[in-house]
Amino acid sequence: MLQRLGIVVSLVLVVTGCSAVAEKAEVTANRSFTSYALGKPYQQVAAIGQSPLEQLAGNDGATFGPLIGATPLSNGMTIYRHMAPGAQTERGSDIMGLAGRQSVSTRNRLSYFLVGPDGIVKDWATGSVQGSTTDCISYIGGLINRCTDTRQVEMALSIYDSMVLTKGGQQISVWGTPAATAGGTAPAAGGTAPASSQPSQPSR
Repeated sequence: MLQRLGIVVSLVLVVTGCSAVAEKAEVTANRSFTSYALGKPYQQVAAIGQSPLEQLAGNDGATFGPLIGATPLSNGMTIYRHMAPGAQTERGSDIMGLAGRQSVSTRNRLSYFLVGPDGIVKDWATGSVQGSTTDCISYIGGLINRCTDTRQVEMALSIYDSMVLTKGGQQISVWGTPAATAGGTAPAAGGTAPASSQPSQPSR
């Protein structure tokens, strides 16, 4: 019994260790990619991978993705938020060819840019959130397949804001406070991401 328990604990530690390594690699990759924008014109940065030709090529990794929110600050700068598909994880299992399971999970990369009045990126922040997940179960050597596709859950921008860190490893609150509107109140930084979480019906 103790030997069996020891094996289970060892497996958990291995899985946890692999997850930690993968997470660290993802963070490093996101920060390296987003750091490219520093000192460059924001319009140039936002246009990367957005041309019709580049989109047809399907290289989602080489883009910061569409704009999901912008917030003018009282210091004259503006925060621009982008989101694009990032790291992808695949897991699978097979039981003697009779049944198998495969799961593909995608995390979305958040890229934030602090842009000055001159249009130049002064600082950046990045992080990641869970994206879509496809879970498939196959029977009789793949003759019967059932798949469920769950898309990214909508989140308020304030939640995304809490998941990113600047170049210096700080929260984006260090960039400044939202500018006041004509009525004297700060504009809401809320809103939700365009995606919704609606699992599709199982397919055969």
